[in-house]
Amino acid sequence: MTLSGWAQSGTKGYPAIDSLCKTAEEILFTYPDSAFQIVQHAMDLSEKANFALGIANCHHVVGQVYYHQGFYIEALNNLLEAERLYNKSDYKKENAENLNQLGLVYYNIRQPDLALKKHEQALALYEQLQNPKGIAYTYGCIGHSYEKKQQYPKALEYQEKALRYYQEVNDLRGTATILENIGSIYEDLENYALARDYFLKALHLNEQTRDSLSMIINLNNLGDGYRKTQQHALAIRHSGQALELATRLNDQYQVVSAYKDLSKAFNQSGQYQEAYDNLEKGRNLYEEMYGQETQRQLTLLQTLFELERKNNDIKVLEASEQLNQVIKIALVSGIALLVLLAFAIISRQRLKISQDRQLIDRKESQQQLMQVELENAHLHEKQLQDELENKAKSLTAHTLHVISKNKMLEDLRTKLSEVSSEDARDYRKKITGLIRLIDHNFLQDRDWDDFRTIFQQVHQTFFDQLQTVSPELTPADTRLAALIRLNLPSKDIATILGISQDSLRISRYRLRKKLGLVRGDSLTRFITTL
Repeated sequence: MTLSGWAQSGTKGYPAIDSLCKTAEEILFTYPDSAFQIVQHAMDLSEKANFALGIANCHHVVGQVYYHQGFYIEALNNLLEAERLYNKSDYKKENAENLNQLGLVYYNIRQPDLALKKHEQALALYEQLQNPKGIAYTYGCIGHSYEKKQQYPKALEYQEKALRYYQEVNDLRGTATILENIGSIYEDLENYALARDYFLKALHLNEQTRDSLSMIINLNNLGDGYRKTQQHALAIRHSGQALELATRLNDQYQVVSAYKDLSKAFNQSGQYQEAYDNLEKGRNLYEEMYGQETQRQLTLLQTLFELERKNNDIKVLEASEQLNQVIKIALVSGIALLVLLAFAIISRQRLKISQDRQLIDRKESQQQLMQVELENAHLHEKQLQDELENKAKSLTAHTLHVISKNKMLEDLRTKLSEVSSEDARDYRKKITGLIRLIDHNFLQDRDWDDFRTIFQQVHQTFFDQLQTVSPELTPADTRLAALIRLNLPSKDIATILGISQDSLRISRYRLRKKLGLVRGDSLTRFITTL
């Protein structure tokens, strides 16, 4: 972006300076080097016009540029200079906004007490101005500070104050932001149900205002909450929606965040390949973003260097008698900037190497864990299969034993019946008693409990499903159904139950009727499908 157009407009007066600062703020995230050039031009115009507010605003914007690029010391210096100028001329509204920005910088350089102090100073100014939106935003900042200090009751108190102010002025976006903040606090307190309610409310408001970026954050937080409560399907769905929206908006930071959340959700649900794929996608995109961010920082540093060199050249033209001194200053500044550039590149490279090493270690650990879990699963499956086979063999042996026993009893009963018809009356009476005893043995088969126990171990849910279909089944009906489930011939079933073939047909008819089968339905096929 060139500055020729801005130079022409700058001669029109203070509104043009304000426009330059506003434009720089709008592009400081995407084009920090251009934003810096524009605000430097606004600074030159403000100094020439002796426009104190313009100078202070320029320092404020420069502080924001440095802050968003991670140069916190440079950001702090500019914001403190802006605060001095605002206080000097009593610009309360601009000073309050600058104080909140200072609070964010202090928080990032690990001075939370100073951060809280700046936010409280901003709150006092907004209260003097009776600015509800400013008060609401500052309450949110103070609540955030208490949250990071893990003073959750205080954090909730200030976030709820912010919520009331935003709701009073019907600021939907501000309300959605505070709802998201409250949800984050409850998530820290592990009250995931309440956190989810606030995230959903924030999402609903952001959908109304079509704030897609905030919707991505809402969806990511919902997915994270579902993952922490082991609701893997919902976690994957919400994180996937966040990924889709972030991809559509080309918001790479949120895309990386969504990939990480998806990887965690897939990993917890046991879908290790999907977890690994998403982790790889996130890592690759992060490396690409890292390269882009490094390039932006290099471009910004190059811009700083060029501006510094340009300023030095101007000084040379304006004061030729001090040429040697100016050259020395330019050289020192250039060397310092190059050293800063080299330091930044080396630090970033070391960080990247460390992160790559950690990522490789985590991947190897995950692969080993997946292999061990897979082997354990195979071993457990084999043990269950062996146990099932043993139970099946036991059931078959037990059934054959019952058939053999009842067959013997049936033969014995037949022979005794033949003898009873030939012998004397007393002898016939004794024989008839033995036949009754054998009949009683048929009806009260003590082996049924053992049979039922083994049968349930092989066919675990059979009896439960049978009772679900027809709760009115008798024990005799249940026994007949179990024998049919074993695919035994009708003759063997009659022998086991100690009844005739005709009685068996009647029992089968009654069982069909209780199970609600109509003509043409196969009783055997129905039972074997349970």
